Amino acid sequence: MSIDDQMIYGRYNIEHVPMEKFNLNPESFHTIDFNGKKLNTYIDGPENGQKLFFIHGFDMFVEMYSTFINELIQTYRVLSVDLPGHGQTDAFDDYPVSIFKDSIIATLDHYDFKDFTLVGHSMGGMLSIICTGDSCFAKFNISSTIAFCPAGIKMTESFFGPKKSMCCAAPAPSPDQRRGLFPSDFDSILSKLKQSKQNPKYIERRQIMISNFPWESSQQFFIQAKDKKVLVFLADDEQYVNTKRTLKFVQQKCKKWSAKVEKGLHELPILRPKWAAEQINGFVK
Repeated sequence: MSIDDQMIYGRYNIEHVPMEKFNLNPESFHTIDFNGKKLNTYIDGPENGQKLFFIHGFDMFVEMYSTFINELIQTYRVLSVDLPGHGQTDAFDDYPVSIFKDSIIATLDHYDFKDFTLVGHSMGGMLSIICTGDSCFAKFNISSTIAFCPAGIKMTESFFGPKKSMCCAAPAPSPDQRRGLFPSDFDSILSKLKQSKQNPKYIERRQIMISNFPWESSQQFFIQAKDKKVLVFLADDEQYVNTKRTLKFVQQKCKKWSAKVEKGLHELPILRPKWAAEQINGFVK
């Protein structure tokens, strides 16, 4: 291990992950129909295990969370889906919050998945909170919700770039720029992201979502879930989510929730998978 990698591991509390944990079983992925499009879904873990549904972040997809998911499936029956326009799921004409909620409902219905813990990261953290407070999800009986670094309240300036008002900037930094913050062990995850960003589907979807998604206007959605069992984790070295403003909002408006700030980067569950799984275990039990 290089000196640079040693410093990165220590600075961000990054875990040493065995190389076999950087990939998911390809036989656990299945395609289902949704409004004439294809959703790429994932399900794995003990069939009699406690159920958990995971929602990935913006510009990411299920396979990028292999380190985290491989921890979860030791205990949980995990179901997830590449959201519209992400990963191996088809592109759509538009990307309002409703299309993401509907794709999640379609996945849950397809697998008859009920009585589960809902976990999300970044945009997925925001969506997990939105779903938790939405009456359309009542039939699924979400028992508890854990949101890692959720968007929706306030983002950092670098997320939008210097020309936010013109909606022409893209989130920063790029995978190559992120490489300076990740140990070399995690190169495979960054390479998956880099390959994805070269897809025209990704570019079109991203341009639509940057200017139209409720990155900083989901306060009412959060409040709708204020009486639910919710745990929020925020990172102290954030590049995308404004930790201070998000924490303040949760503490003032969602007082029944638990909210904690952890040492690390925005990608907490990817870089600290054992820790993340332990936090879920402790909250669920």
